[in-house]
Amino acid sequence: MGTRTARDSRTKAGERARDERTAEQRRADVVADVFGHMLHNGLDWLGRRLPDRHRRRPHIEVLIPITTLLGVDDDPCELSGYGPVPAEMARRIARDGTWRRLLTDPTNGTVLEASTHRHDPGAVVSETLLARHPVCAWPGCNRTSRECDRDHATPFRQSGRTNLTGLVPYCEYHHVIKDTPAWGWKTTAHPDGSVTLTAPTGHRYTTVPPARGPITQQPPHPPSDPPPF
Repeated sequence: MGTRTARDSRTKAGERARDERTAEQRRADVVADVFGHMLHNGLDWLGRRLPDRHRRRPHIEVLIPITTLLGVDDDPCELSGYGPVPAEMARRIARDGTWRRLLTDPTNGTVLEASTHRHDPGAVVSETLLARHPVCAWPGCNRTSRECDRDHATPFRQSGRTNLTGLVPYCEYHHVIKDTPAWGWKTTAHPDGSVTLTAPTGHRYTTVPPARGPITQQPPHPPSDPPPF
């Protein structure tokens, strides 16, 4: 037993000697393994269920064009909440991830429509809304949309429908301002995802959601008027 213990100790010491990682790198790897295990199982270190937001538990989201995912090109990808990341890094993340299709308009890169007849947007509409609007739709607000309320631009009791066009993500602060009649703000949601806020003074402020997908086509041009002769 003593011989085996000594041999095992020498083997472990040799393995440690061959580990070229620094102490900081080893600690970072341990933390990544612990939190990766927690995210995979949906439980914290005490066995409690992780909280979710908009029906999604904590996760990392990377937007990758299908051509980049397949290795056809190396266009930059987007790590939500951070910014652009190299194509190879995005592909490495995707190898161990859960893939979810996100359809975008090839002429402007905006996320396409999804709808439901329920007041609660549901998972599909919510995820599409959050993908279309990465931040609060109030001009100048950078609060991530996953921390925002999903607001009906037209009250549900009037429209009877919950769709992507009629939903706007507002942080709690701006949601209160928008819904308080005394403030006098009005919201108009447009089919292309843009949102126009009308101030009590009559001034209008329009926010346009960013392109979340590749732009591969030019928008069609309206036919020109025929000459007057």
